[in-house]
Amino acid sequence: MGKKKMFIFIIVLTVLITAPAYADILKIGSTGASVEDLQNNLINQGYLDCDATGYFGNLTEEAVIKFQTKNGLKADGLVGEATLNALQKLGTSLEPLEEDVKEIQTALKNLGFYDGIIDGLFGPMTEESIKAFQTSIGLSVDGIVGDKTKDAFFRAGQKITSRGVIKRKEIIKNSTYGEMLDWWTEVIKIFPRDAKAQIIDVKTGKSFNIQRSYGGNHADCETLTKEDTNIMKKIWGGKWSWDRRPVIVVVDDRRIAASMIGMPHAGLDAKPKEAYVKGRSGGFGSGTNLDAVKGNGMDGHFCVHFLNSRTHGTNKVDAKHQANIKIAAGK
Repeated sequence: MGKKKMFIFIIVLTVLITAPAYADILKIGSTGASVEDLQNNLINQGYLDCDATGYFGNLTEEAVIKFQTKNGLKADGLVGEATLNALQKLGTSLEPLEEDVKEIQTALKNLGFYDGIIDGLFGPMTEESIKAFQTSIGLSVDGIVGDKTKDAFFRAGQKITSRGVIKRKEIIKNSTYGEMLDWWTEVIKIFPRDAKAQIIDVKTGKSFNIQRSYGGNHADCETLTKEDTNIMKKIWGGKWSWDRRPVIVVVDDRRIAASMIGMPHAGLDAKPKEAYVKGRSGGFGSGTNLDAVKGNGMDGHFCVHFLNSRTHGTNKVDAKHQANIKIAAGK
């Protein structure tokens, strides 16, 4: 090897040895704690509107591209050193917590506007109480606790120390439990067929997106994408299972205690929905193809139960599902 080549080799070797330790690029398909940290950062800065799952899917990529575009970076959806450094420089913003809502509820109760439980859940009663308080003092009635509403609480003798603006959709993801709502009188109206929702597994905190496609005694649901299906399957240990788990179903701004199984059944993804087919998933044999969402990597649908819902086969309330619902409600 000549002196010139040896010199170049030494320079290249030196660069490799002294280069930053970060070598991995987070991208579509990446998983783990690094992805979860990334997602939390994007959520806190308003680029990602879902829970941190630790799985880098399409929604995460879109959020990364939005961040890169706004901050003058190459908008390729790949999270390398430059993107990470930019995220770290901006830091993370503090999100409201359950304690913030408890503080608001306490203030409202002291002033006679709230007659509910001090539970830290930003439900309809809390929102309506805030609106009633705003009406009483001539503020814009939006149900949001911003600086003007906080100042009004202070003038009324109620000290509010919560951080940032508090509004119902922001606090949902920070609440630990869900509301126990009756399937027949409430949930069936809030969560009609074809409605979209988010499932949050109580034990792991992992979440995925669903659609209610069928069901009368309870909600028969499907995942929306292959990414959602992969997350759901991971929750059940990487395989389909008839085991029941306590979950939270987030529909718009409602957070509902529920229980679900991890076994898709009674359908075939490759066949037209509601056609007569043979060999339906879950050992259901021949019958109507109860698979409406196509291309999601799942054959058929899974069952989601709520307070007082019943099974289709027995038309009876399932005790194990109801026990899980109580867990999901913190009972």
